[in-house]
Amino acid sequence: MVNAWVVNVSLPALVLRSVRGAPLEAASLLGAGALWVVFLAAAGASLLARRAGLLDARQAGGMALAVGLGNTAFVGLPLIEALGGGEALALAVVVDQLGSFGALTFLAMPFAAGLAGRSFSPGAHLGRMLRFPPTVALLLALLLRGVAFPPVVEGALERLASMLSPLALASVGWLFQPSALRGRWGRVLVGLLGRLVVAPALVLALLWLARGAIGLPERVAVAQAAMGPMVTAVVLASEHDLEADLGVALLALGVPLSGLTVPLWWRLLGG
Repeated sequence: MVNAWVVNVSLPALVLRSVRGAPLEAASLLGAGALWVVFLAAAGASLLARRAGLLDARQAGGMALAVGLGNTAFVGLPLIEALGGGEALALAVVVDQLGSFGALTFLAMPFAAGLAGRSFSPGAHLGRMLRFPPTVALLLALLLRGVAFPPVVEGALERLASMLSPLALASVGWLFQPSALRGRWGRVLVGLLGRLVVAPALVLALLWLARGAIGLPERVAVAQAAMGPMVTAVVLASEHDLEADLGVALLALGVPLSGLTVPLWWRLLGG
């Protein structure tokens, strides 16, 4: 029930309110694109590990999904708002929707279906995405950029969006299952290293090469790349009979640890 409210009400309200007024700067768009590269790198590394006999197909799929996709909405948005305020939050919403959500939709879902040996219908998938409330809100926000809403509408959106942080953090907390760590410590440690260290370092390198400087948009993108695993990625792994328990184990440690490591990345980059 809490997840349904966050996904169907609070997150769309935040997207509609923030993206409509957020500057779509080149740095933010590059940051969003860099998160696609993170997933491609995680998927490629997992497939190479499978070919080398280090992982089986289920483990490779679970690792790629958990390491390649970060929790940039449920955890990322509240955390970045706490670190950088409203301006950083507006940029973080752009990175989340165009970066993480875009990579989930157009890369991770076909990847999971292919690795599980299932057919994937682009048309049916696109139809589902166009009916997904955050997607609808994103499209409306892009269409209505520069359009002023009546104060009563802005007030309602602000109240609904403000519910995201406490509800999302509570939802993630309920997923904590230490039992999922049993027998997976090696893969969990590799996954944590990839998710919390390698992913943000890769995004930082890409943005530095592209921009040559680190400002607020770059800090936001790196911080989003450093978040713990995405809850939806674990659900996707479970739906495709990939190793979802690995994702749960990474969630159990990665989300709490990111509450410590993301501020470190933020301070490292001058935040």
